Amino acid sequence: MNIGLRVLLGYFLIVALAALLVGKVFVEQVKPGVRQAMEDTLIDTANMLAELAADDMLIGRIADGQFARRIRAVRQREIGAEVSGFSKRRTNFRVTVTDARGVVVFDSDGLDLGRNNTRWNDVHRTLRGQYGARSTRSDPADEDSTVMHVAAPVRDGARLLGVLTVAKPNRAMAPFIARSQDVVSRWGMVLMGTALLVGVLAAWWLSRQLGALRRYADAVAAGERVDLPDTAGEFGDLGRALQQMRIKLEGKQYVEQYVHALTHELKSPLAAIRGAAELLEPCPGQPPLPEADRARFVANIGAQGQRMAQMVDKLLALAAVEHRQRI
Repeated sequence: MNIGLRVLLGYFLIVALAALLVGKVFVEQVKPGVRQAMEDTLIDTANMLAELAADDMLIGRIADGQFARRIRAVRQREIGAEVSGFSKRRTNFRVTVTDARGVVVFDSDGLDLGRNNTRWNDVHRTLRGQYGARSTRSDPADEDSTVMHVAAPVRDGARLLGVLTVAKPNRAMAPFIARSQDVVSRWGMVLMGTALLVGVLAAWWLSRQLGALRRYADAVAAGERVDLPDTAGEFGDLGRALQQMRIKLEGKQYVEQYVHALTHELKSPLAAIRGAAELLEPCPGQPPLPEADRARFVANIGAQGQRMAQMVDKLLALAAVEHRQRI
């Protein structure tokens, strides 16, 4: 597996995990957030209706008084509203009122009249001066049938007359929650696709840069004369470093070859000088060399010495060139 594919897989794995985590957290927060907003609205509604119901509670007409008639009228009203693309034709809340003992004295649906509701948290906690609310399934077998109940005390001054509860099915918010989740999921897929495209382009660019430098290094190792590839950023710096290393290595190889050749060249004049010196040295019991031979050997020693001096000068010049390359 080449480095480009490794980088792509690592990058995509990190982005995928990050997107999955963010998406999961966001989607999981959509439903509670919407329900919290609905609960806040129900709190305002319950407290407002509790104030409107107080007069009928005082005179004992909560079941058939003006408050009851107005609530039933609202339930029958044709709304015809469009909320963010969703149609709303009628209200979908339910109002119940209990007396100070927790017994239901008014129910907009007419279902629970006379029932003791103190077992429910909304009534039980409100009768004790606390905030009362609950979310209960209307169908125990259906987890999507939950209904939110929010209660408010009905008071006459400091005296507690009863409890008014406003109930609204959580299912009413399901279309908004589903649409929000769809939007999050859709944009999450767009993010993943964009991340994959960016990762592919980055991996291709990285693989291309490294591939060019690898081919250049292989060609240099094979002794070929190739130009430095066109690379960018730090890869360009790496390419120039490789080029400098190649130049220095080629210079060292040339020096080694040149020194080796000069060494062999020095052996010849040294042998000639040594031979001439041996011949010029007088030996006991042998006649001296003729003057002409002596002059020839002396001239030969001078010529070979001059040749050696030229070779030494070439070595010094080569050393100076090597020194300048290092600078």
